[in-house]
Amino acid sequence: MTLPAARRHYRWNFSLWVTETAAWMVGTAFIDSTTVLPVLMLTLTGNPVLAGLVISLRYAGQGIPQLIAASLVSGRPKRKGAYIWFTLPGRLSLLWPTLLLLLGVTRVTVVVPAILLAYAAFWISEGLSIVPWVDMMGKTVPPLRRGRLFALMHVMGGLLGIGAGLLVRQVLGTGAFPAGYGLLFAFALGGMLLSTLTLALLREPPGPPGEERYSTRALIADIPNLLRAMPQFRLLVLLQALFGFSVLPAPFYILYASEALRRAMPGARGEESLGVGVFLAIQTAGMILGNAVWGHLSDRYGNRLLLRVLALTHTAAPLLAALAGWQAHDVPPLSIYLLFAPTFFLYGTLQGGTWMGITNFLLELAPPDDRPAYIAVMNALNLPAIVLPLLGGLLVRRLGYLPLLLLAAAALLYAAFVTRRLAEPRAMLTHHHKPPEVW
Repeated sequence: MTLPAARRHYRWNFSLWVTETAAWMVGTAFIDSTTVLPVLMLTLTGNPVLAGLVISLRYAGQGIPQLIAASLVSGRPKRKGAYIWFTLPGRLSLLWPTLLLLLGVTRVTVVVPAILLAYAAFWISEGLSIVPWVDMMGKTVPPLRRGRLFALMHVMGGLLGIGAGLLVRQVLGTGAFPAGYGLLFAFALGGMLLSTLTLALLREPPGPPGEERYSTRALIADIPNLLRAMPQFRLLVLLQALFGFSVLPAPFYILYASEALRRAMPGARGEESLGVGVFLAIQTAGMILGNAVWGHLSDRYGNRLLLRVLALTHTAAPLLAALAGWQAHDVPPLSIYLLFAPTFFLYGTLQGGTWMGITNFLLELAPPDDRPAYIAVMNALNLPAIVLPLLGGLLVRRLGYLPLLLLAAAALLYAAFVTRRLAEPRAMLTHHHKPPEVW
């Protein structure tokens, strides 16, 4: 008897998933929305609101287009072709700011719109691709192997990301502004194109033959029904919204730390980018360790426990930043690096872990035939992550960093209480009449 296609190609596909995600992660590290780009935008404009806009564009681009993507891929037996067509235009758009920055263009009315528009196009493209990406993941990797895969993805990508962080430090440390940032955009573009090529080699099995096809309008109209029909899905949407408060201070951690470093090192070479590469490397190292732990928790103990631990860990990151800022006065530069390192390390552990916990919980909860709809609705409803960074920029301008950090910590602490109402999908057996299969 011939093994099903997904099982037969499991090892091949597993290797491709790891390679694809590692390339994507190292590519996005060079234009990271919490370290590299906030500093670039603040240097060009002096406006912290625009620094927050960067991460808002990321979450808006990731979430809102998924309702359109779900309607485009639903009812189709395979998703890979849609994934490739969705990703290529946005990734190629990065060439525009790359050339401007390499040519030394610093005119704000030219280069800032170019960066923001290209970054928005990139994340809209990525947002469209998430539905087919996650659905292909669900079809090619069994439930009890996803935590292991996500962990390995992030470990491999993280190791490369640490190298990227050190390279960022080297490039920006030369003081070649803005050409140094242009080089980082070029590195990012290379990583993105490698990611696309790798996933083009995936051996994707066909989806369920009876999958319903639906329009974007019908999917939007069906959102209340999806939320009413499955209380656990409703709780997961609420939890993701509360986790959105983790991005409220995210683009301002690096601005807070860099401000302290500039006070301690006035006139240093590459002064406008002090700390970016080092803290990016520390953040990526946290992601490596964190995802090894989160992947083990997911596979061994389930995603309910993982989400509870993540919520508590999220609360600590802004509190550590507040403590570091309080102590970072009249101390040498090395002490500032040591004070802020735990914040970036902890935030790094949470980046992949949060996505892993939410995605794995949803993949086990949603009916396979309706998976694209649930994925799209889940991410489209992540509205707080879109508006909160902009709110953060306004708060920083008016009140400073401390109120911003305390507000984020309070909301994330409430998320920990919400996780107590989640049930473990593997125990519910709502959509499966046997335990998850292991290949």
